[in-house]
Amino acid sequence: MATTAGASRRQALGLLAGAAATGTLLAAGCHARRRPPGPPRLGIVQYVRGAGPDAARRGFVRGLAGGGFRAPAGVTLLERFAAGSMATCRAQVAELLEAGVDLLVAIGTPPLAAILAIAPARVPVVFCYCSNPWGAGAGTSYTRHRPHVVGTVSTNPLAEQLDLARRITPGLASVGLVYNPSEANASFEAELLRREAAPRSLVVMVEPVAGPAEVTRAADTLASHRVGALVRVGDYATSVGFPALAAAGLRHRLPVYSVDPSDIATPGCLAVVGWDPEADGAQAGALAVQVLRGRSPATMAFEPVTEKLLLLNRRTARAIGVTFPPELLRQADRVEG
Repeated sequence: MATTAGASRRQALGLLAGAAATGTLLAAGCHARRRPPGPPRLGIVQYVRGAGPDAARRGFVRGLAGGGFRAPAGVTLLERFAAGSMATCRAQVAELLEAGVDLLVAIGTPPLAAILAIAPARVPVVFCYCSNPWGAGAGTSYTRHRPHVVGTVSTNPLAEQLDLARRITPGLASVGLVYNPSEANASFEAELLRREAAPRSLVVMVEPVAGPAEVTRAADTLASHRVGALVRVGDYATSVGFPALAAAGLRHRLPVYSVDPSDIATPGCLAVVGWDPEADGAQAGALAVQVLRGRSPATMAFEPVTEKLLLLNRRTARAIGVTFPPELLRQADRVEG
């Protein structure tokens, strides 16, 4: 994991801890701009639109409502969508601070990084749909973190993904990974994938991309190296570009494995093992309810997401000549086709 050590960081965390201990959410929310009257104001920043992050946002709103904070009477939601741009993320965070929000919500690792770079420690932060809060600067462990930040950690189950691939193809020797190394969450999970592959005697061949437009080229390159399957980690380039990755799997008759449940319906996706993003958001929404009721994030631990889904696509299996083991079909949460 990426960690942030050193005396200067420890001193900064100490100062933040002192600030967080001075009072509850509303008492600590004396922003430079006077807060408008009315219910609590939440600023939500989402990095990209897509089935996964949209589901996380819906789940978050549902979690808020379940705790008695239902928009618009019980809470005001100021939603912003950054279209995959860190510059836009930062501008939106600044705009929300000017609007006098009481709490900032990051849906994704990049918005969390933008918030932590800009927002003052007096504004509480809740995050979800985030595989790498450590790389965003939120802390070094589930319990050692910035005292104004709390959220859910959804580092993808990459060991289970590799075990699933080997279970479907017992002789599997190598997998191909397309990802954008400039994304903190993607590089973090790519390293985790390599660590999990080593004890399984699996070779991970990597083809980096700068964005979704390069996914087809990268997947074709990996196929030319005769990898046994294509796999996905938590990465925005292959999230947006997943149809191209799956299409390459069909062209080359390669299994394609994803970590995003919404990908299972994409032609060419063979299987998914990953977290339920709506459950992730609902879990983070429940944390936000506690903060809105006055609990300091300094007293709360980050929470791992626990609702995992196993999804299979029989249409893709037939197209590439793969047969699912009967026991695996019985264990699946859903089978497409």
